[in-house]
Amino acid sequence: MLGGEQGSRQSGGYLGDALRYNSRGISGPVERLADGRKDRAVVMGRAHTMALALLGAWLGLTLLMWFVAAGSFSTVDRVLRAPSPPLSEAAERIGHERTRMVLRYLASEINRNCFNVYGWGQVVLGALLLALLFRQIPRDGAALVIAGVMLGLVILMTLVITPAIVALGRSIDFLPRNPPPAEIPRFRMLHMAFTGLDGIKFLTGVALLIRWVVAH
Repeated sequence: MLGGEQGSRQSGGYLGDALRYNSRGISGPVERLADGRKDRAVVMGRAHTMALALLGAWLGLTLLMWFVAAGSFSTVDRVLRAPSPPLSEAAERIGHERTRMVLRYLASEINRNCFNVYGWGQVVLGALLLALLFRQIPRDGAALVIAGVMLGLVILMTLVITPAIVALGRSIDFLPRNPPPAEIPRFRMLHMAFTGLDGIKFLTGVALLIRWVVAH
C-alpha cells in the first residue's frame, strides 16, 4: 500500500511536472508565435488602410483641382453677365473688356497658386505612398511600379510643365486677343500636356485603387 501510494504520488508529481513543463516550455512559444502572427497581420492591415487613405486623398485632390480649374473662368463670365450695381458702375468706367481682362487675370493668378500647391502636395502624397509600399512585407511590386510612375508624372508636371505654363501665361495675360498672340498655340499645347499627363496619372491611380479593393 505504501509503495502504491508512493508510486502514485511520484507518478502524479511526474505528470504535474510534465504538464507544467508543457505549459511553460511548449505552449508558451506556440502562443507567442500565434500572437506574433496576429500582431503582424494587424500591422499589415493598418499599412494597407494607410495606403488606401493616401491614394484616396491623392485622387480626391486631383478631382478637386479639376473642379477649381474648370470653374474659375466660368465664374468670371457668370459674374459679368449679371454684375452687381457696384461692379457694373466700375465696369462702365474702365470698359467691359478691361473689367473682364482684370477679373480673368485674378482668376489666373488664383489658379496658378492653387496648381503650385497642388503639385507639391501631390509630391508629398506620392512620396509617402511610395515609402509605405516599399516598407510593406510582403512587398507589392506592381503597386510600387504604379505608384512610382504616378509620382514621376507629378514631378515632371510640377518641375517642368507648371512653371512653363505660369511664365507663359503671365506674359500674355494683358495682350489683345484679336488677333491672338503668337504664344497662344504653345500655351495651349502646354495645357494639353498637363491635362493629359494628369489624366493618365488619375486613371493609373484608379486602376491601383480597384486592384487593392478587389484583392482585399
